[in-house]
Amino acid sequence: MIGIAIDGPSGAGKSTIAKALAKDLGYIYVDTGAIYRTVGLYMQRKGVSTEDKEGIENNLPDVKVELKYEDGEQKMYLCDEEVSGLIRTPLIAKYASVVSAVPKVREFLFDMQRSLARENNVIMDGRDIGTVILPDADVKIFLTASAEARAQRRVDQLVEKGETVSYDDILASIKERDARDSGRDVAPLKAADDAVTLDTSALNLEESIAAAKKIVVDTLSKKKSESKVKTKDKNKSGFYMWARKYLAPIIKFCMRVKTYGSENEQESGALIVCANHTAMLDVLSLAVSFKRQLRYLAKKELFKIPLLSQLITALGAYAVDRGTGDVAAIKKTLSILEDEEIVAMFPQGTRHKGVDPALTEVKHGVGMMVYRSKADVQPVFVRVKNYKYRFLRKKEVIIGKPIRYEEFGFTNGGKEEYERAAKLVFDRILALRYEGLDK
Repeated sequence: MIGIAIDGPSGAGKSTIAKALAKDLGYIYVDTGAIYRTVGLYMQRKGVSTEDKEGIENNLPDVKVELKYEDGEQKMYLCDEEVSGLIRTPLIAKYASVVSAVPKVREFLFDMQRSLARENNVIMDGRDIGTVILPDADVKIFLTASAEARAQRRVDQLVEKGETVSYDDILASIKERDARDSGRDVAPLKAADDAVTLDTSALNLEESIAAAKKIVVDTLSKKKSESKVKTKDKNKSGFYMWARKYLAPIIKFCMRVKTYGSENEQESGALIVCANHTAMLDVLSLAVSFKRQLRYLAKKELFKIPLLSQLITALGAYAVDRGTGDVAAIKKTLSILEDEEIVAMFPQGTRHKGVDPALTEVKHGVGMMVYRSKADVQPVFVRVKNYKYRFLRKKEVIIGKPIRYEEFGFTNGGKEEYERAAKLVFDRILALRYEGLDK
């Protein structure tokens, strides 16, 4: 999935430009400011003062915020009430600025924002998207304009609506908010180190949209070219090929690994190898059973051990921050599959030593990855007596026929489809459990 982060001060035109880009590119637009405004509306309705941080925190558990897309437009719901039109007032804007500086509020909304980026191509605007919410965004734009230009634009908008406003009051309000947003301790407004700054002070709306689109197109094109150069034959290193040729037979012999169904191995194209998971040695059992190199996600802590880090990297492992919905790891996996390599995954999510895999829970992450990558899946059953690895105990790797992407019957994705796909994969894995048994 592609993530585009647009940050900048109030009144810079982030929302307008982000909406236009999202429509043009076919991405989902996420207005994070609207999310904080919705929380601010709740606090205002409850009579909580903007100075009462403790009151904001105490009322937070009762806030129910939902973001829905209706006819392609983002709609905000507060406690089941659609409030999209009620959050666009100066008072609620002030509340939004205040609540967004409360750490517990940001934690409360953090998962909502990141989950949207994990499951969709998104354009997300705010004040800390590129620095905090999506630090691994593919494109980061810091959209700005002089306070005077922003004040005049706001005055023009309000006058067009028939309101009588003072330019000086609007300018003072903008400068006050800039100071508050830039000076706060939590997620202050600032450009990410790798963001492209776009100053629209002298540009009209059409020119601003065109300039932002050029940044997006040029950045994505450059990253795609760099990625192809870096990944081409990267993991087919001399060390890995040497190890595959000379060490794999020795490992198979010493570990007593026997492989069935090698004729089913898909010899080219993107592929997700899915197997049941009993122990860490499953990784090695699979590696020596396939002709092509398998790539694996490995917990990031392993990469802090110098020699081990070098070894597992050479063997094709890459890091994941487990339990955080690691967006960077997801993108890395999709990039590997885009380069038509193989990624090994375990639908159970974790090891289950001594437990019949049929009795374990299956995570839907595999289904999500299949949907996004459109890769085929190779089911594999790793059979070990009593599902416990022991020295000299025979390990059997049964490779099943690939499940073609079309068999999953995806329509629009979503959790239910991911769960159904993961179940299909694991059912195919379990169907292999009795194949190849010695008579």
